[in-house]
Amino acid sequence: MSNNTVFFKPRLTGKRFEDHAMPVELLSDFAALEELLIELAKQKYLEANPDRKRIPKGFTDGISLKLSGIEQGSVLPSFVLASAIATGGLFSGNDSALTYFEQAKQQFIEVVAASHNDNLSNAFFPTNYLSYFNRIGKNLMDDEAIDFNPSETTCKAILNKSSRRRIILSAGQNANYSDKIKINVQVSELDKSKQTFTIENGLIRITGITVPLEHKVTIYNLFTEYEKGCYAEIQGTALFNHSEKIINIENIEHMDVLDPMDVSVRLDQIALLEEGWYYGEGIKVDAESLKAFNIIFNANFEKELPLPATFPSIDGNIQMEWNSNVHDISLKINLADQTAELHHLNLVTDEEFEKTVNILSSEDWIFLNDFIKNTMS
Repeated sequence: MSNNTVFFKPRLTGKRFEDHAMPVELLSDFAALEELLIELAKQKYLEANPDRKRIPKGFTDGISLKLSGIEQGSVLPSFVLASAIATGGLFSGNDSALTYFEQAKQQFIEVVAASHNDNLSNAFFPTNYLSYFNRIGKNLMDDEAIDFNPSETTCKAILNKSSRRRIILSAGQNANYSDKIKINVQVSELDKSKQTFTIENGLIRITGITVPLEHKVTIYNLFTEYEKGCYAEIQGTALFNHSEKIINIENIEHMDVLDPMDVSVRLDQIALLEEGWYYGEGIKVDAESLKAFNIIFNANFEKELPLPATFPSIDGNIQMEWNSNVHDISLKINLADQTAELHHLNLVTDEEFEKTVNILSSEDWIFLNDFIKNTMS
């Protein structure tokens, strides 16, 4: 293998890769892939040599995937297979170990392709290695994917959140999988002697979470403010079961106390309302539409502006309000057609202003931000 020989050249797609750069957290996913390939190569050797009970000493010593470059085309990282003990750090073309690593790579690609095409029953993959996928692809966002064989046109080997989940859960009904989370929760219980705490938000209640030292002060303060309805946003990794329910928090990367008027928290609460929530009336607000609006709002609403009070409306939509002694601003959002009715009343002069805006339009958001800024300042 020469210095120019590429072992892997996957394509990463998604919004985060549009600037042709790879987030550093994705490197841990490829580090887990390196571990998996080494273990698969060992198994391939033993399968090819049934008279051997163990692999030769030093078979995988110093072997690693090295990132040799990143090309544009979303993001195309190039990996070479390197050996710390080989000449120049790279395998020679006739190195027998290379054969087993090529076979390991092919088996990995085949199981990813089978999962992408929802046809895992036709792909064999050692069950004891499925757990590696808890780390491979863990840092992908909802809109992201890794195409491990981008030159293939008929049977794509694309790993995204869905195909990754199918691979892990193929181990059986008792299989669980890890995934990234961003959730809004309250700290409802705290055991100082055990240094554990409980989080809940109306949908989940997880107990016995170890208090991380770096977030200890935040967790203690959140527990003290529980009765006041204080929420925090947790970003990290959670363990999910077959039903896609969180059963444990594995790791907390960030924990930020939220503003009492936080829109994301309020939208989560509105999503829990059942049909007839207002004295027998009130249409249940569609949860997926609320998630979509939450993304739009967070992407477009200027962070330095005052947050609105957010309410459900009887017709299954939502309304936002900004109030002062002089001004009354309301924005009634129609979640179905992505429009909103802006209404402003000057409480001193009784002057009114109305305008229909498109919540998918960046220009309309610029207008909304400026209007709120100029009116409420």
